[in-house]
Amino acid sequence: MMLCSNRSEGFRQGPLSHLYSHILTSCFLDTILVPLCTWLYLLVVVVLAAIGARRSPGLRRSHKTSEDVEFDGLADSGHKRSHGIAHKAFSILYYLLLLAQVLMCVLEITRLSLAHLRIGLLPFTFVSLILACALHFTRGFRGRVLGWKWANLAVFIALAVTNGVKIAEEVKEGTGQRKGSKYPESDEIIDVSVMVGVYAALAILETMLRP
Repeated sequence: MMLCSNRSEGFRQGPLSHLYSHILTSCFLDTILVPLCTWLYLLVVVVLAAIGARRSPGLRRSHKTSEDVEFDGLADSGHKRSHGIAHKAFSILYYLLLLAQVLMCVLEITRLSLAHLRIGLLPFTFVSLILACALHFTRGFRGRVLGWKWANLAVFIALAVTNGVKIAEEVKEGTGQRKGSKYPESDEIIDVSVMVGVYAALAILETMLRP
């Protein structure tokens, strides 16, 4: 399969490796497992948007989440200023982490390409990151996508888990693999580990921030 040609095991061999016992192939990870998070995320967002579209505009305007009530309470108690400073700082960190994650994805894809290992469907991850950023910035397209924070939280956790599985499989395969190539296995493990950490941080911030 052209999506991951030049790898030791291609897509046609199935998800399980025939060279190493009890691990998934890198082709399956980059073509199915990691992109699956984006496919499911898009489906969930479309469903949530469809549900939101069925609600009347008046209900959308009058709807307040528990986070809204909590924020209003803080404002009334005189803590609005300190809360606003902390919120702004965490918001800046959130968007910086999203940017960093985009750059890490670019780095991984570029290095895989330079090593002539193909990139599977890894570019689909950009869709998740851009959509998550848009939903957060517009507060769920200004209330039209219900439960968007939970969708963002879920996709960040899912991407952290699937990339964690990717690390585990690469460690089992051995850090000495692809030694001498433009993208050794050990380098990819480091890159993906950083990405897992960033996804975890984004998930934490998503639960903390009120757009």
